[in-house]
Amino acid sequence: MSQDQLLLGSERPPRGSVTPALAGSVFVVCLGALQFGYHMAELNAPQEVLMCHGPLDPGYADTWWGRHGWEQCLHLDDSQYGLVTSIFSVGGLLGSLCTGSQADRYGRRAAAIGSSVLAAAGSAAMVFANSYAQLLLGRLVAGVGCGGGIVVTSLMLNEMAPAELKGALGALNQTCINLGILVTQLLAFAWANSVQWRLLFAVSAAVAVAHCGLLLGVEESPRWLAANGHEQRAERALRWLRADDAAAAHELREWRRAREHEAAAQCSSLRRYIADARYAHVRRVVAVLLMGQQFCGINSIVFYGVKLINGALPGLSIAVNFGISAVNLVVTLTAAALVDRVGRRPLLQCSAAAMAVASTLMAAGILLESAAVLVVCTFAYITFFALGFGPIPFLIIAELSSPGTAAVAQSYGLALNWVATFFVGFGFPVLNQLIGGYVFMLFGAFAAFMALYVRNRVPETRGKHDYREVWQGF
Repeated sequence: MSQDQLLLGSERPPRGSVTPALAGSVFVVCLGALQFGYHMAELNAPQEVLMCHGPLDPGYADTWWGRHGWEQCLHLDDSQYGLVTSIFSVGGLLGSLCTGSQADRYGRRAAAIGSSVLAAAGSAAMVFANSYAQLLLGRLVAGVGCGGGIVVTSLMLNEMAPAELKGALGALNQTCINLGILVTQLLAFAWANSVQWRLLFAVSAAVAVAHCGLLLGVEESPRWLAANGHEQRAERALRWLRADDAAAAHELREWRRAREHEAAAQCSSLRRYIADARYAHVRRVVAVLLMGQQFCGINSIVFYGVKLINGALPGLSIAVNFGISAVNLVVTLTAAALVDRVGRRPLLQCSAAAMAVASTLMAAGILLESAAVLVVCTFAYITFFALGFGPIPFLIIAELSSPGTAAVAQSYGLALNWVATFFVGFGFPVLNQLIGGYVFMLFGAFAAFMALYVRNRVPETRGKHDYREVWQGF
């Protein structure tokens, strides 16, 4: 069938569906998000062992690691451990800043492969780290890879998904981040000890290598192909993903119309994007949502949850943390089903308001030394985070942006997210030491602000087919 014949399909948009090709492609693409989540939480459970505070195996010298000269632990102090944890965010920031333009220039798939190569290299360096400096370097390189990977994952999911499924498939980004966190906590039951902690990093290296290989079997983003003059490849890729000529015809036609209207809005330079007043309203909303997601305090739990809960429930902290991660994953799957039915704004508002209450009660649980209040409210906090502020900020960036600015907007938003992640990751231990449980009151106040901001400043994107329609009236 010729391209002209293909484009003679019905003007009525066919309803999108998940074909085997789309499902397989989404699975492979989402391994980038899984790596991101895995690395975010990988230092949580083995913290005491890495710092040489946990029980050490007297027979370590006779193990494979001991015989080959690898240290049993790395004698880190609190500030060094805090920097190793948060340096991942610095790497993520660098990866996010660079990857959007590279994904525009060389393609989404090439950028994803490059990101996974870096993630594999960083993970390997952590496996064989024998000093603080080596661990720090490996974590930094892994951060660069994961920062780039999460940019490309969000882009590819948005560009592969049919319009009717953009919310549900876009939410899989956060679902797989949570799955990565859960896998880390599950493996920690067996490996968070002085002999096997390096295996936690070996798994992330193996996933990154597998991701590189599997990406070679995935089609390039058809939207990127069409935007860069590869019309025939775009048609083939879209027909393969949709398994429906009419659906492919309709989408290609819509993309062409959008390119004609938005040719002047093409922007692949982050510097130009930040300086251009036309994008100011989008930048503001993206900045507040992506930084606000972190300043509500989620990574105080992801990074330090085991240590935090250990103070209230000694000996059960890893199990409780695993339960928190499991709830996070299950509720995010629920959000994926709701986001296209309920809408983005209602879920964001509900999420932020409930987190404000839960975070304040967590502070009360810590200050009153009530383990029950702390644990119950931590579960409640995670539940409502996963319902809205977990998945939606990542998927809404592309929906708020024109197709010509989506990649650079994704880089911009995720770069700010990484900055906020660094401040929370590095600052939480300091604030927790200075003011104790009151730090969660600060997180609660910020969550309350986010609920008001969403109500007054964030447009609904559900059911909107054009970014101009999204911003109409704002």
